[in-house]
Amino acid sequence: MHQVTRGFVEVADRVFLARYPQWDVGVGLVLGRDGAVVVDTRASDVQGREVLDDIHRLGQRLGRDIDVRHVVNTHVHFDHTFGNVAFDAATVHAHHNVALGLEAHAEHIRAAVREDPSAAPEYGYTEADLLQVLVTPVRGPDRTFASNATVDLGDRVVTMAYAGRGHTDGDVAVLVPDAGALFLGDLVEESDHPSFGDDSWPLDWADTLTAHLVAAGDATVVVPGHGRPVDAAFVERQRDEVAAVAAVLRERRLAGVALEEALHEPDTRLPYPPAHLEAAVRRVWAQLAAPPP
Repeated sequence: MHQVTRGFVEVADRVFLARYPQWDVGVGLVLGRDGAVVVDTRASDVQGREVLDDIHRLGQRLGRDIDVRHVVNTHVHFDHTFGNVAFDAATVHAHHNVALGLEAHAEHIRAAVREDPSAAPEYGYTEADLLQVLVTPVRGPDRTFASNATVDLGDRVVTMAYAGRGHTDGDVAVLVPDAGALFLGDLVEESDHPSFGDDSWPLDWADTLTAHLVAAGDATVVVPGHGRPVDAAFVERQRDEVAAVAAVLRERRLAGVALEEALHEPDTRLPYPPAHLEAAVRRVWAQLAAPPP
């Protein structure tokens, strides 16, 4: 994990990124004449308020008030949504599937924290951070969409697009067209390998990235869910790696390889370490029908 410096840094015209030590998660900020959009809100009400404090400090540096009128959640996971509650004056936008799945995801995460509250120190989380997760009220989206939506900031627009399943079933891209900035959430990660969780869709993921890459040119600044901004070439490389995961696992599943064999005898063609792919294997084995005898 790279060294993280607190505070918002401008990565494109009036588009800012703040990276936080817990999981090197990123929070985006887009400024316009008629308010601002925040992209993702971190993992608790306390962490959300820290984001607001950092926005206030940025406003002091810029000599202007920053009125956060909108929040966009790139996907359902708690480290991107639980801070929503701190933004009580803003409208929260997300894909329809985020609204459907947030409560169940919250219960899943809280159960995991209760079971082992010391499970995540290696990712920058303290026990206090995890206890905040337990007590933070869940605030879901106020406005949802199925494919596309737009926020008008007066002198610029921010668009949200859903292109299919990948890291979750509700990942969206957030584009600032006039600035050439594209937020992809956890469809892309820079500070670690892509995260194949138990709600990921490995067989769909690469196609989803390909669809979003249509909006990215050579000069586009792409902001991942975790880590430093990257370019379209980085996204293409990671898309190809995700596609390789899907191809190898699909081949082995359709060849009749048993799940336990696939878990314990990983294929050398896979681009990521076996420890990062256990959930991907399980998801592909569950998603594909058993091959005919």
